Amino acid sequence: MRLVIVTAIALPLIALAFLGAGYVHDEVVSDDRVSRGVEAVGIDLSRLPEENAASAIATYEQTLVGQPVELIIDGHAVQLDPAAVGLTVDEAAVAADAMAVRREAGFANVTSWLGTFTSSVTVDVPVTYDEEALRALLAEWSLTKIDKPAYEGAVRIESGQAVPEYPRAGLMIDADAAVPLIGQQLVTPDREVVEVPLEPLEPIVQPGDVDVAVVKANKLIDTAVTLRRPGVPKTLIITPDGLASALRSEVVVNSPATVEVSLDEEILRGIAERQAEAFVIPPVDATFSFDDETKTLSIVPSIPGQRVDVEAIPEAVTRAALSSGTGALPMTTGEEAAFTTAMAEAMGPLGEVSTFTTYHPCCASRVRNIQLLADEIRGAIVMPGEEFSINQHAGKRTIAEGYVRAGAIINGRVECCDSAVNIGGGTSQFATTFYNAVFFGCYEDVFHQPHSLYFSRYPFVREATLGYPLPDVIFRNDSEAIVYIDTSYTGGSITVTFYGNNGGRECTAERSGNTVTRIMEWPDGKVTTQEWTWNYRKPRPKDPEPTTTTTAPEGETTTTTAPEGGTTTTTAPPETTTTTAPETTTTTAPETTTTTSGG
Repeated sequence: MRLVIVTAIALPLIALAFLGAGYVHDEVVSDDRVSRGVEAVGIDLSRLPEENAASAIATYEQTLVGQPVELIIDGHAVQLDPAAVGLTVDEAAVAADAMAVRREAGFANVTSWLGTFTSSVTVDVPVTYDEEALRALLAEWSLTKIDKPAYEGAVRIESGQAVPEYPRAGLMIDADAAVPLIGQQLVTPDREVVEVPLEPLEPIVQPGDVDVAVVKANKLIDTAVTLRRPGVPKTLIITPDGLASALRSEVVVNSPATVEVSLDEEILRGIAERQAEAFVIPPVDATFSFDDETKTLSIVPSIPGQRVDVEAIPEAVTRAALSSGTGALPMTTGEEAAFTTAMAEAMGPLGEVSTFTTYHPCCASRVRNIQLLADEIRGAIVMPGEEFSINQHAGKRTIAEGYVRAGAIINGRVECCDSAVNIGGGTSQFATTFYNAVFFGCYEDVFHQPHSLYFSRYPFVREATLGYPLPDVIFRNDSEAIVYIDTSYTGGSITVTFYGNNGGRECTAERSGNTVTRIMEWPDGKVTTQEWTWNYRKPRPKDPEPTTTTTAPEGETTTTTAPEGGTTTTTAPPETTTTTAPETTTTTAPETTTTTSGG
């Protein structure tokens, strides 16, 4: 009997001990795990560490995201990618909720623990998605998946005329009804096909709006547009067909919505570009104006080129089309001039560099030739680095140009006037005058040749003869400014004056026997020299000595003048040039004759 009593007492105590041990193991020793009997969306989370519970929920999330929702839109099968609408599950929050199940204070926790042996607890798994993203997809599918979209109307071209296309009603997705239906399928893995509900779609544009647009459209395209530049006969024309090809209409959703018509800007620019080359205006270089009264040079500014402003064409065409059909052709700046105003101004102050005068008797036929050549040379401009040739600039002296016959050196003596070379005779006096302007201007002497016979009206050796095509007088403008050549004459004199800026050089002349030396002094004090030596021929036997008539004061042997103290300009390297005239010929003449234009 005592054994029975002890057993009856011991068994409950043993059972209680086992329960106590189980509770300590589950709720004290293993309190970092989910309690018994906890699940979520059919997933048993019992006894899982929190991170393992979160991983189990994340796997469920991937199942939801990886399975598209099947939709039927107006008879078309469409798959909705859950990732496109941001479907997500907060697995960490679900795991935390699972950990909190049956975690109560005191004896109540024991009671909850005991309940795990007879029941289970389900933890919610909230699934979220971006409703705005879903609505945006539905709006897109309303336009692309429905065979009966609403048509807002337009303007189209038919036989060259604008005609209306009126608005028509259609169908669209009923987003308010569709979103909850699709949402129900997004949050469950056991998804069903959703028939997406539709609703009528009324156009927002009214028929009258299209009629107004048609009137404007026909105004834009019914006549050609002509764009003109003042003072230019050419016109840029865009034909009605060209205008019609550019016509565009679109619905503008304002308040209220309207149909707007316009001309496609790129089409108009393309049409204009095909004609634009005809309207290009080339640039005009800067040049110089010479005032004969004040003897001063001034800059005539450069003018940049112009071209059609293609970017402004659409506005000009539209304005003209909606008014009289004509308008101003828009122009814009084109190419810059090769020689700009700034370049001219950079040459510094321009003034007289050198001048030289020679004298002659009045009224002889040779004077006419001298003055005509002076007229042809006057106003010539020589740019920096360029060479200037009297013959190249003036050309051959001909009767057609007004030159007359006068004495010329032919085979060693002055003769007149049966030879063709007598035409333009006497122009060597201009050549001598010109050469001395080069000499005292310090410009580079490229080529000159003295007479074969000496004429006392010229400086000894420092003179030049002229024929065609040779002899010639050629110099190079080796300064950084222009050379402007001015000529003037009286009944008894010829003057050549160079204007420019030779950098401050000054030249003077010295003579020793048959050698003339040009002494060039530079602004920095450097001095360079250049020599020319020439041997004149004696007149042919039995020929009279050449005679001269001058306007110099009695007793003088030369009638040339140089600028006081010498004047400015170019540099030539120190060298010695010696030339000797042949005994039987003087200078080179055209073709086979050995003649010059005389003294």
